[in-house]
Amino acid sequence: MTDNKIILDGKEVSFTPGETIYEIATRQETFIPTLCYDPRLKAFGACRLCVVDIKGMKNPVASCTTAATAGMDVSTSNERIEKFRKTLLEMVVSENRELEVTPLRSIASQELTLLVDKYDAHNGRFQGAQSGHSKLDDANPFLLRDYDLCISCYRCVRVCAEQEGDYAISVMNRGFHTQITTEFNGFLKDSACTFCGQCVQTCPTGALGDKKALRNA
Repeated sequence: MTDNKIILDGKEVSFTPGETIYEIATRQETFIPTLCYDPRLKAFGACRLCVVDIKGMKNPVASCTTAATAGMDVSTSNERIEKFRKTLLEMVVSENRELEVTPLRSIASQELTLLVDKYDAHNGRFQGAQSGHSKLDDANPFLLRDYDLCISCYRCVRVCAEQEGDYAISVMNRGFHTQITTEFNGFLKDSACTFCGQCVQTCPTGALGDKKALRNA
């Protein structure tokens, strides 16, 4: 095999140094699921749905944060990987109040629902504590903050920081106490938020919504 080539699902493909496995797979139109990935943002590797198998490695790796190296032999889908993804999705939805939200909440709001349908992850075998509490008393006229639907992908936090440079929202606590919040856990109008809507447009579950679109429906 020549330099800067890997085997992707049995096919030899070229890559540019620095490209991740996920980027290569996307370019090859090979489907790899993800919930925390946004091409505008630095890869985060939080949701773990994008894991792949690499020959010679015992454990699967996150394709969005793993740079390709010459000679890699990558499997993006096999029985072990698909079972892992389904189980992970079942764990994610076990925390959510609902999956069926109107697409009017945001462009990306159906991402979780579509993946759950694809992997038939509705069985409800995982139940327990939930994280994220909605801030429905935030009376701003623009952004709905329904954090009962939050899956802690942090896309909203990262787009606010990396794309807008506002740092208006952040994360507090850990585990089941994790919460998307603003400074001092207050209202958006009292934060550095400019109501640009970028956080809404990247949210994959509808936890953030466009109030204007919902009012006009």
